[in-house]
Amino acid sequence: MERSKRKDETKADLKRQMNYWKIICVALLLIIVGFFIWIYLSIFVLSPTESGGPALISNRKTVEFQTSTTKADLNKLIATYIDDFTKDEDIGYDVYVGNTVTFQAEAEFFNEPVQLTLKFSPKVVDDGNVLLTLQNLSVGALPLPVSSVMSFVSKQYKFPKWVTVIPKDKTIYLALDRLKLKGDTKVRADALNLKKDDISFTLLVPVK
Repeated sequence: MERSKRKDETKADLKRQMNYWKIICVALLLIIVGFFIWIYLSIFVLSPTESGGPALISNRKTVEFQTSTTKADLNKLIATYIDDFTKDEDIGYDVYVGNTVTFQAEAEFFNEPVQLTLKFSPKVVDDGNVLLTLQNLSVGALPLPVSSVMSFVSKQYKFPKWVTVIPKDKTIYLALDRLKLKGDTKVRADALNLKKDDISFTLLVPVK
């Protein structure tokens, strides 16, 4: 009797132990499955989706490029522009940049040929345009009024449409925002310190 009781108790203990290990195995299996489900959701469901296009695209209509130059290079640029503007015809004047912006021409006053020289100080004004203010004027040895000489220059010589001579103010206004470049590119002056050779511009290139 006692032996049979012991056998029954042993069988019962083994059953309990087996059930216990089954519970542990099932729990571990659930944990492992849950872990993989969490990884899947984190990667494919919960993570933000990315568009197929580039991440950084500007919605502006123009792209800006800053550039700096020297007086020597600026003189080459001015000479090239004047040649293109006049189609290689002689317009009777030269423009060059030193410590000032110099306008030089052969003129005739009172039937006498004279050397006409006007020196201007440049200043960057509204929206990157430039104002040239007269600093020095010489018309040979003739003592002529400044406004009269400026008026003569305005009427006698051909200038691009974006250049405006203002005799009464002794200035020349350069509307760079009206300057036409290839591909409808615009230009804006940023700095024009000629004495320090600090000359910089921004090119505004149109994009679709």
